[in-house]
Amino acid sequence: MNPINYSYRYAIDNYEKLKRYELTSQIPAIADNDCIIIRLDGKGLTSRFKDNEHLFISDFHLAMKRVLENIRKYCPEVLFSYSFKDEISLLINKKAINEPYQNRIEKMLPIISGYVSAMFSQFVSKKIKRIPTEAFSFDARLIIIPKEQLKNYFHARQAFAMSGFIDRICSFKGLSCSRSFQSVKNELRKINEDWDSYPQYVCSGYVGFEKDGKWSVETASDFHQRWGKYESTIKDF
Repeated sequence: MNPINYSYRYAIDNYEKLKRYELTSQIPAIADNDCIIIRLDGKGLTSRFKDNEHLFISDFHLAMKRVLENIRKYCPEVLFSYSFKDEISLLINKKAINEPYQNRIEKMLPIISGYVSAMFSQFVSKKIKRIPTEAFSFDARLIIIPKEQLKNYFHARQAFAMSGFIDRICSFKGLSCSRSFQSVKNELRKINEDWDSYPQYVCSGYVGFEKDGKWSVETASDFHQRWGKYESTIKDF
């Protein structure tokens, strides 16, 4: 058998007939009135960081906050972000998706989820890792949504944040009431506890936005009531 004369041209020619098996997907055409959101969800993180002795683990929430604080270093196209528990929603500048991602979903989602996974794995406290080199991952999905639905989107995600914490309180405290905000507040009073004593970031999550030309992260306000505060900071979406 004659030796193969390997070269880049040889590789291209050989793979060309196989390329049709490779799945690729372009980001669909985005109307002027549409926005791009990337939503990331941690793989098994909620159960991983559930502690039988503590209602919540503050170091876990701190790691998520630090991810938001640093997201623009790696993904400057992020215009706005919201995080609760192990979920992050990123509003993306649609004018900036072609250069780093070549307008391709299979590039955009893995790259962003890779950055977030690496940051969280780095920032989470060593004392709550099972082993020093333990790594964590986030999946990612693409959402294209009309601009006028942005408030409703973030309000809905924040509603999940609130309901998740309500479920956690009921399970942890052994409350038998209906799992609604007002019912839980009333039941907590009966055992001499106060909903307002819990950190707001656990109930409502964190928000990242541009403020006075700088990226800022803070505990999220109620999106339904105070969306105007954040909407005014979002440009080029």
